Amino acid sequence: MAVNQDTVIKIALSENDLSSCIDNTQILCETISDRSDLHLRSYMERYIDIMMGEVAEAAVIKWLKQNGKYAVSAVNKSSGKPDSGRDIILRGKHKQEIECSVKSSLSVYKDNINDILDTFTIATKASELRKVNIQVYYWLKLKGENRITVPSNKNMAIIGWIGENDVKEFGTYNTENRQVAKIKLRNIRTMKSLLDYLE
Repeated sequence: MAVNQDTVIKIALSENDLSSCIDNTQILCETISDRSDLHLRSYMERYIDIMMGEVAEAAVIKWLKQNGKYAVSAVNKSSGKPDSGRDIILRGKHKQEIECSVKSSLSVYKDNINDILDTFTIATKASELRKVNIQVYYWLKLKGENRITVPSNKNMAIIGWIGENDVKEFGTYNTENRQVAKIKLRNIRTMKSLLDYLE
């Protein structure tokens, strides 16, 4: 089943959830090194990017636990070492450990879920693929009433996921020398389908 506006997951995070994300972001921002395939980021830009990732990870874990599934962060936030590309540990039906990557992205000009699904691809490169790869999207609302001009957990959704063998082709971003999977968000797997594979 294709992803659509009814299958994406919007989940409310508490102030305590967000406070934990802020604490983790502060720690990670002091120790993380930018990848060579990213443009040089300022401290503030790096902080915002890390915060978006932390909130996305927290939202995915919360949703999986609400659905009775095992999900824990795979990263020791205070280790001072780069993570291995796995963000969450899941557990399969046979109790095997499953590595999961969570990608967070931001849409500046598209603020309609269907436009986001039809425009953007899952934000991963071949070397980052894990058994499960989940995409979370944030979007701004630049026009009209109740504008949202910075990333917000109110304008965020867990879009869907892919398995490690779902991507057949990679390209590069127009603005960065970084790989991107050639699969539109519309064509990835729904989050509900992931539950069938997990304990």
